[in-house]
Formats: sequence, structure tokens, C-alpha cells
Amino acid sequence: MRFLGEIQCSVDDKGRIKMPSSLKKQFPVEDNGRFMIAKDIEDCLVIYPMQTWEKQEQTLRKLNDFNPSHRAFKNAITVGLTEMELDNADRFLISKSLIKYVSNAKEVILKGQFDRIQIWEAGKYEQYIQGNLSNINALADNVSSYLDSLEKK
Repeated sequence: MRFLGEIQCSVDDKGRIKMPSSLKKQFPVEDNGRFMIAKDIEDCLVIYPMQTWEKQEQTLRKLNDFNPSHRAFKNAITVGLTEMELDNADRFLISKSLIKYVSNAKEVILKGQFDRIQIWEAGKYEQYIQGNLSNINALADNVSSYLDSLEKK
């Protein structure tokens, strides 16, 4: 599975977003419109298809609950974690505990990112992208060094 695209969507008065058909058709059929949603590491929300969340959870279970940093990270990465299901109109509800992370916005960007979808408040997304684009050379240098180190292993 691979999610591609950036789609601007409206958030209705009840906090629901209609899943664009271009993203919906990229979900695994076996998920039957179900997915997990939580606060992302970035200043946005993230939708995990069930398969992706299961892999994420397996990784998180490897962390040591007796290590305060590990425990804090697990708590942070699962803020607001909720299993969701698309309704008959292909909408999903952003819970009250999560809506604040997209600033109670009326317009959001759903951004496919490989095996997940980020939900950004439209203004924050533009600021984030502009900041990264202005810093693209430094980011590319850091990433290329990391990838080079992987090849040497």
C-alpha cells in the first residue's frame, strides 16, 4: 500500500472529513474502511491503515517500559489514538481530543506519505513546507549521509 497526493478537504461543524476517493481507493480492501488516527510526531495528525498500525505497534512494544524516555515516547506517539471507520458517506470524525492538533480548522490537507496519511491544518502545512523547502540543501545533506551509512553496513 502506498498513499500519494495532497488534497485539501473541508472539516464540517461536527469535526468530520470526507475521505477523498483518490485516497480511499489506496486503502487495503481487508481494512473495510477502518484505520487508526493519532497525533503525529509532526504538528499534525496521522491516519494509519490497520496493517501499518500493527507494524508500528510491534515496534513500540519493543521499547522498555522501565525506561522513562521510552515510556514518554510511547505515550506521546499514542496521544488520542483511536480506531475509526468511514461512515456511509465516506466521512470520519476527528475526536475532540485530536481536533485541537489541527487548530479546529475548517480546511485541512490530507497528505499521503507512503504507508500513512497526515492531516494538516492548511496554514500550518504551508508554513512547514516552506520551512523545509528553504532548508532543503541541509536536509538533503543529512539524509544522504544517513543513507550512505546504511549502505556501508
